[in-house]
Amino acid sequence: MYKKMGAIALVLSAGLYGSENEVQKEISVKLNESTITSERYEIPVVETAKNVTVISADTLEKRGYQDIEKALVTVPGLSYSDGKISIRGQVPSQANKTSVILIDGIPQNGLDNSSYDLDFIPIEQVERIEVIPSGGAIMYGGRATAGVINIITKGNEDKKYWGSVGYTGGSFNERKYKLNAGTRITGKLALDIKYINQDKEGYVDGTFRDAEFVDIGTEYDLEDGKIGFKYIRNDRKSNWAGGINKKQYEEDRRQNPNEGRVSKDIQDKYIFNFDKKLTKDIDFKIDGEYRERDYSYMYPNKIKTSLKNTEQLYTNSQIKYSYSDKNHLILGGDYSEANVESDSHNSKTGKHTSHTETDYSLVAGYLLNRYYYKDFIFTQGFRVERSKFDNDKTDMASKKTVNSENATTDNSYELTANYMFSESTSGYLSFNRVSRSPNLTEYGSGEWKGGKDPESQTVDTLELGTKTLIGNVYIAGAIFYIGGDKEIVYDPSGDQTDDGYGSWYNMEGRTKRLGIELSSEQYFSKLTTRQGFAYIDNEITSGKYEGKEIPGISKLIYSVGLTYEPIDRLSLNWETLYHGKAYPCNNYENNVEKVGSYTLTNVSAVYFFGNGVSLGAGVNNLFGEEYSDYVTWKKGSKSLTYYPSPERTYYVNAEYKF
Repeated sequence: MYKKMGAIALVLSAGLYGSENEVQKEISVKLNESTITSERYEIPVVETAKNVTVISADTLEKRGYQDIEKALVTVPGLSYSDGKISIRGQVPSQANKTSVILIDGIPQNGLDNSSYDLDFIPIEQVERIEVIPSGGAIMYGGRATAGVINIITKGNEDKKYWGSVGYTGGSFNERKYKLNAGTRITGKLALDIKYINQDKEGYVDGTFRDAEFVDIGTEYDLEDGKIGFKYIRNDRKSNWAGGINKKQYEEDRRQNPNEGRVSKDIQDKYIFNFDKKLTKDIDFKIDGEYRERDYSYMYPNKIKTSLKNTEQLYTNSQIKYSYSDKNHLILGGDYSEANVESDSHNSKTGKHTSHTETDYSLVAGYLLNRYYYKDFIFTQGFRVERSKFDNDKTDMASKKTVNSENATTDNSYELTANYMFSESTSGYLSFNRVSRSPNLTEYGSGEWKGGKDPESQTVDTLELGTKTLIGNVYIAGAIFYIGGDKEIVYDPSGDQTDDGYGSWYNMEGRTKRLGIELSSEQYFSKLTTRQGFAYIDNEITSGKYEGKEIPGISKLIYSVGLTYEPIDRLSLNWETLYHGKAYPCNNYENNVEKVGSYTLTNVSAVYFFGNGVSLGAGVNNLFGEEYSDYVTWKKGSKSLTYYPSPERTYYVNAEYKF
């Protein structure tokens, strides 16, 4: 199979040499890529002391990605498991609590559940995606223990009217309709509206997803700045599939023992941003979001077993003071708060069993200094954040209320040194320590191992890396050591908690992750080839499971791909992803065989007609690999639970831009 793919690649490369100007243009784009995630202000990638990956809008269009997830899994060190993006070997069940997903600098991880929904982000409206592994904690706090993914959307165009309409159809009766329309009301005031309607059946029997997205934004250009307001509504209805045992998996991997369970999730977001250059040396920025969320979970008997209402607020402000030509100091702070009311009901009778009210707040301040000395660039960062949790849970039968409170202060540090060998080559060394308290979901789980109080986890990361352009080849790589203490993890079965109940708890002992990441792209006139590689040796280094591997983490992940443009405006793409074996999640004893190794090949084609119309089509998992990206172990019953992933799927795209 792979010999055939190699032969195809060889044939395609026959026309790989051509216009030198086109090659230099592609390389120039790579050289000028910048990231705003590290400091909320643009910094060239080559001057950033992290193994940063930037995926541009041009790359997204040419490769024909139909969603952001498909683009992210090609980044070295990233994997997609249990519906979450995991960075550098985070346990899958914790992936959304240790990585921050941003849209234009606003965290998308909900305070009540830390979840995010990449499906609600129109990939056609993305200007670029920035991925910073093991970075961002100074700006975004302990939630960025593993790193930050910042999705920057396209700005308003410099013309009277603009927009697009599009349609995606695919396997499992997928239908996705997209509309974007914008106008400049005056020379400085712009209005932009986005709408998406999607419905799709799931791979597992009886599952589905119906979603609607509305985004209305206005922006006013100031002298040396801008001010903006945006309203976003997400409305989703879906069915939860759950997992199946090994016998069920072998009989029919698409069967659904939880068919009929339906969840509804409605979120309204109000976003404000203000960015202004106050003087020649001082820049000021403030962002804020208020969010309301209504969530319900219903059993097949139409009884709503879980109802949750959340109100949350996030705001960040910072000042950048440039005390010389290049050097600057950033002083900032952020504040978050959430109020959550939830009700639980008996799944058989519908009887109201409990009512919970939770208040959570987090206030933080940070300082980051960036200093240039000859060919060196140094940064020093410090963040302090204090979180408070207050929970009242009332048993409706006895009317007894139990209160639990917790307040924690966490400090994070960062020191980096970057040496510029040339304008296109740098080497760096960085160290950061991140301290993270349990979030609202973890505090509110109702159980903690052995009745102990929750503790903050700490993670130290030491990283050495380089970025360079040699001729028509871009190379980036890093080696890193990540040491964790008291990692916060989840036990769904109660096997690790000694009380038989699923809960969050601090892992006993320390952990280590020693890894290497490499990525490379080679640019020719009609062909771009790329490779990504990550190897992570992981181990629990003390405590009850000393010497064991951390379950759920693959040691080896790699990808290879190419984009070939045989004629103007036609882009052909091939990508192969390999995800190595790992012990099932929760199998700390490492006493069962590893599972989860799989290889996926995706192909796509996009044609741009030149009049604003584009057509695309693709096949994911071309060879129909049967795999599960998430498998858990239940020690009590000595059994595995599988969450099957789709086999071969198809899609088509059509879009018109004006």
